[in-house]
Amino acid sequence: MQMANSPTSDPLLRQNVRRATAADAGKLQWLMRNGVYVHVHVDWHVPGDWLGTLGFVVYTRHTGRSDESAAGCLAVGADPLPAAWVRVAVVDSVAAFEPCAAMWAVVVAGLDPAIEEIAWFVTDNWPLHWLDRLGLEPSSTVLTLQKEGLSMAPYMSPRGLDIRPVLVEELPALAEIEAAAFEPRWRHSAQSLYLAWRQSISFDVAVLDGQPVGFQFSTGGGGGAHLARMTVSPEQQGQGIGAALLARALDGYGRRKLRHVTLNTQADNLASQRLYSRFGFAPTGQKYPVWSYYPSER
Repeated sequence: MQMANSPTSDPLLRQNVRRATAADAGKLQWLMRNGVYVHVHVDWHVPGDWLGTLGFVVYTRHTGRSDESAAGCLAVGADPLPAAWVRVAVVDSVAAFEPCAAMWAVVVAGLDPAIEEIAWFVTDNWPLHWLDRLGLEPSSTVLTLQKEGLSMAPYMSPRGLDIRPVLVEELPALAEIEAAAFEPRWRHSAQSLYLAWRQSISFDVAVLDGQPVGFQFSTGGGGGAHLARMTVSPEQQGQGIGAALLARALDGYGRRKLRHVTLNTQADNLASQRLYSRFGFAPTGQKYPVWSYYPSER
C-alpha cells in the first residue's frame, strides 16, 4: 500500500531516468542555463562533483533513433553524512512534475542507507508546488540579516583567546566542532571547509589553551561581505568567543574597504540572533524555508 506523502511516479517515466555521467556534462550545463525551473545549491562545490554518483540522475527524451536530449536532472549529495541536500534540480517545462517525480523516485530508491535526511533549501517559489507531493515536509527556516557599517559592540572574551588565520591542517578539528555544534543538515565536512577556505576572503580560527574552539569564514562581492559561517564549540559557548570572532571579521572587512555585511542564520537559533542584534544586524525580511525528506519514516 502506498504511504501518504511518499514519492510516487509513473513506472514508464522512470525508464527515461538514468545515472548522470561525465559524458553528460555539456548537456547538463546547457540545461542549467536554459531550464524553465532551476535549483542549484552546491555550497562550496560545483554540480559536477556529484556526476557519476547514484544521487545524480538525468531525465532524457529520445530525439531520434539513437539521439537523446536532457529534459531534467536531479542531484542529491551529502557532505558530510548522514544528511544530504538537493544540490541540483532542473526541468525544462512548467508541466514537468511527473518527470521530476520519476527522477526523485529513482534517487530515493538508490539512496545510500547512511543518509537519514534529504533537505531542500527553497530559494524560489516553484518547488513549493511539488515538495509535499514528493514526500517532503517543512523542517526549518533560514533568515537573512544585514548590517550597514562596521561598528562593533563591546564584548569580553576568555583570557588567552587567540584569533588568527586558520591553518589547513586544523580543518579536520573544525569539522569535529561542526559535528558537535549542529544537527546533521547544517554541518560541513573537512573537505567542504577546505573548499570554503580556498574561496573565502577571510577564515579565522579561535584558539584557547592550544585547542581550536571556534571559527568564522567570510566571502565578499559587490562592495560588501557575507559572513558565511561562524561556529563555536558547544562546551565554550557563552564566553564571548563568538563576539570576538565577529569583531575580528568586521575589522577584516574594514581593512578591505567593505562597508556592509550580510549573513544567514536559522530562525530557531535565538542565541546567534541575540549576538548579531547586539552588533547591529537587522532582519532584511528575506526568509528561506527548508523542506526535508526522512527515508526511515517512509
